[in-house]
Amino acid sequence: MIKIVIADDEPHVCKELEYIIGRESELKIVKVCHNGTEALEQISKLQPEIVFLDIEMPGLNGIQLGYYLKNMKRQPYLIFVTAYGDFALDAFKVGAKGYILKPFSEEDVQEQIRQAREYIERQTPTPDKGREIPKTKIPVQDNGKFKLLDQQTIVLAYANDRAVYVRSDGTDYMVDFSLAELEGHLQKNIFIRCHRNHIVNISKVKEVVPWFNSTYMLVMEGETNVPVSRA
Repeated sequence: MIKIVIADDEPHVCKELEYIIGRESELKIVKVCHNGTEALEQISKLQPEIVFLDIEMPGLNGIQLGYYLKNMKRQPYLIFVTAYGDFALDAFKVGAKGYILKPFSEEDVQEQIRQAREYIERQTPTPDKGREIPKTKIPVQDNGKFKLLDQQTIVLAYANDRAVYVRSDGTDYMVDFSLAELEGHLQKNIFIRCHRNHIVNISKVKEVVPWFNSTYMLVMEGETNVPVSRA
């Protein structure tokens, strides 16, 4: 479970962030603060992995708060959420890794969450970190055994209900990696991350279809439809 603190003096912004973040089962909002002084106290106390931080707030503003957080032993992943684009340089000087301009879309927030999760996964040691994978093969589960799939045969990979699958020759196989880990082992000239939950083999794309809100849908071999995020 990834802990999150939201710090923003606009209640409607907090509510919108709560709604979007609340749809992710592995994320937990542990505190919502409406001024910078309270935020510093709660972040120091709760040690969240991610902080969504406004800039213009009562008490400490977001940049001032960022300087304090930068010196913490365990600095959280900072995502600034602001109506002001000209604070971006100051934000990154204090360790910001994300910057969202208001008004934001749900996809803007989801993309920042995706990047934060991948960053946290890379920083978190696991027993699997040191294992080697053959360069052109991906190990998958198949009826209690492991088999190696040639990457050229993989049509797509996707995350569903905390598990990750790859599809090859009409069959979906579970893999023992997060989508971010799997992406790191797939060949960059063949696969693209088209959506936070999907990776596709570009040679297996049959059609690109315009979809809602300036997005697109990919029609893959086997007639599977895969969404493409605006990001």
